[in-house]
Amino acid sequence: MGGFAEKRMVYCIALAAFFFQFESFMVVIALPDMAREMQSSANAVSHVISGLFLGLVSALICASWLGQRFGFPRLFLTGTYISMIATLACAIAPNLSILIGCRIAQGIGIGAIVASSYALLSLWVKANRLGWAFGMLSTGAGAGMILGLPAGGLISSWLEWRWLFFGTIPFLLGLTIFAHASLPPNKPYTQTYVTHLTLKDILKLPNFVTGLLVLFIFQGVMGGLRFLMPFLLENQNNISPPMSSLIFLSYPLGFVLFSSIAGRQADIHPPSRLMLYGSLLSLIACLLYMLLMGAFGVWHFAVFLLLLGLATGLFTAPNNAGIIRGLSAPEIQVASPLIPITLNASLMFGTFSFGLLSAQNDPKVALTIVIGALVVVILLIKSRLSYPTTPNS
Repeated sequence: MGGFAEKRMVYCIALAAFFFQFESFMVVIALPDMAREMQSSANAVSHVISGLFLGLVSALICASWLGQRFGFPRLFLTGTYISMIATLACAIAPNLSILIGCRIAQGIGIGAIVASSYALLSLWVKANRLGWAFGMLSTGAGAGMILGLPAGGLISSWLEWRWLFFGTIPFLLGLTIFAHASLPPNKPYTQTYVTHLTLKDILKLPNFVTGLLVLFIFQGVMGGLRFLMPFLLENQNNISPPMSSLIFLSYPLGFVLFSSIAGRQADIHPPSRLMLYGSLLSLIACLLYMLLMGAFGVWHFAVFLLLLGLATGLFTAPNNAGIIRGLSAPEIQVASPLIPITLNASLMFGTFSFGLLSAQNDPKVALTIVIGALVVVILLIKSRLSYPTTPNS
């Protein structure tokens, strides 16, 4: 692809990441109000999140074959149409059970978008710009978080929860139109090269399994903490939804601040070094949170979330680029969907696990688990990962 066409495709995929995170964070910050409106527990309403991830991971499992068979651009567009229909169904769902079912369908559409996004970036972007491309993906996601939080807080304060979904349909329509104009030709990419490769072959690649394991642990605990924070803010500290969303903005602001920088640096420096910095910063944030809990009112939440956002921004793009870098085009077709599968399986597991922990009403229990998990991540990065500094190294 030429430079302009490459950039336009990357911006389209960044817009898709924006939508996914916009809607996800809008719903997350509104969960306490959704639970009250539906007269459900925090654990029950957590399935509104985990149901989305269930559908998403289910779609990702089939994504590699579907992309090779029908083309990744077509898979991306199909995902936008499924997402629009499922989002409308979520908006008119009569009860929590049906809403969760519609969220599973919505996750299937988003899963098709996510899987094709990773494959399109990995296959069509030049290797020496892959860190930049994943940095743009993370920046789009962070911008969605920033706007999704106040939108969710305002909607949950002034409107019924259904408007969380009605309001996102125009974004999906715009994404679909932009995708039709921006994606590369709709044809399978080097389809004949992948017939001899299996998942077992991919899992033997250097650093690949360890990179996915590190991704699963790190993003799982981050997703669990993001789920838990609104309940700690609103239920234990009596913070209103708009104020809760304002405090929660610290996380995406930190994420956006470092995402693009980390992506560009991953094209110059070893990605594992940036991942290590991000993991260490997360560990420091959790230790400080435990020490300062209750010392400065609720505003220590803002410092904690800002540090977590900075850490996640440092970690995400380098990890994605490091896992993909050095793989051939046939390997990428089989391997690239495993990154979003691992990411979203970890978020689903983290949300479900922290939903159970929320019943204990003791954030120190969750933080102790998070600290132990981050220590494991740091040890794995230091002892097992050696991602190449540049595409040719």
